[in-house]
Amino acid sequence: MNVRQIEQIILNNTYTKSDFLKRLTIIREYLEAKFFTDSQLSFSDFLDKLKVSLYEREALIRFDDSFFGLFTKDNLYQLIKGLTENLKSLPLLTLYTPVMLDDLQLDELGKWFRQNLNPELIMDIRINPLLVSGCAYVWKGKYKDLSLHFFLSRKQAIISKIIESFVHENL
Repeated sequence: MNVRQIEQIILNNTYTKSDFLKRLTIIREYLEAKFFTDSQLSFSDFLDKLKVSLYEREALIRFDDSFFGLFTKDNLYQLIKGLTENLKSLPLLTLYTPVMLDDLQLDELGKWFRQNLNPELIMDIRINPLLVSGCAYVWKGKYKDLSLHFFLSRKQAIISKIIESFVHENL
């Protein structure tokens, strides 16, 4: 199995760049412990020892013995390095949100963007508190604003007429 195939397995339920790197680190640490310290260590026990969140556990526990069997003492660091390098070449969508979204919301957005833009994209999440009620993203060098401010500004003439009408009727 090559780096690209392992990458696809990880991407099945990993939508953000930070989650990809976090999961890759956990995989590396587990395999180091298994190969060099305790060959009987189960992945579940390792996750318990790390005290990973329930969300992270549910994402990681999908990696079974057949997945970990793709790694050996001899290829571990080569594969990890290849996965880290390949991350740089994945299609990147930079998502700007006014607040930090929870993991489930990010997963839903990741699924939607993959269905509608590119099935292999990875999201880089940025917080921009200036966005009001909505988000914005950069895809292929183009900025798309989906915030409330953007949509209101597109209908400024209609909003002005409504306000003028309200003021006229109530004054």
